Amino acid sequence: MNIETENSPAQSRYSAQATALIKKLDARIEDVFIEVQKQPFWQVLIDSKTSNATLRKIIREVFLAIYWYGKHITEAEFHWVAKLPKTENTLLKLITLFIVEEAEHPEWALRDFELLGGKKEYAISAPSSPAAFAVAGIWWRMAVTEEPFGYFGAEYLFEYLTFVVTQPLVEIFRQRGFKAEGFGFIIEHATEDEKHAKLLRHLVCDVVTRYPEAEDGMLRCFDYFRHVYPIPVWTEAYQRAIAPEVG
Repeated sequence: MNIETENSPAQSRYSAQATALIKKLDARIEDVFIEVQKQPFWQVLIDSKTSNATLRKIIREVFLAIYWYGKHITEAEFHWVAKLPKTENTLLKLITLFIVEEAEHPEWALRDFELLGGKKEYAISAPSSPAAFAVAGIWWRMAVTEEPFGYFGAEYLFEYLTFVVTQPLVEIFRQRGFKAEGFGFIIEHATEDEKHAKLLRHLVCDVVTRYPEAEDGMLRCFDYFRHVYPIPVWTEAYQRAIAPEVG
């Protein structure tokens, strides 16, 4: 897998440290995706022998997890980026708009969860699963205790990995003749997160060019988040999907 894009930050615009950091982050993304591809849930998703019903259940349960942790991440993000230097007017505007655009995504996930046969009342009333709770918890912990520029490292994992993962999934949906209904969250993110990932590449480079000391926090927060996402969340979703129906 080559996650380089033609819109990679130009070396002439940013410091050598910044462009080197992008290579480090991209290498980490590639490592995560390699790990993902080894997992049972991924092997089942890409297996042509997997029934459409099972595939729909797995995706449905992933959407449930996104709904459970999503709104808490948004709340944590606003808290986190509010700690950015108040002289960073342009950066604050960009990131605030970015978070606002992401804020409704848990509701998109809930919409598709319901379209794929999930019960909305259950999603709203049930307590979060442990893995989804851990994702929300680590974002709040980072928001409270970490330096503000660390946000870009954790968000890089979120946005870029989503873009990487959705590409083969959309192709699987196409091959199976699935309609967009119920899969809109993934289909929309296949293009949206490419734009977001490119924006984050440039923001990371801009920040590290101007604040070289920010690199450590970005890498640290990437690794913190990687510890709970995505494999624990998706493994848990897979286990729910293949569990015997109750009642």
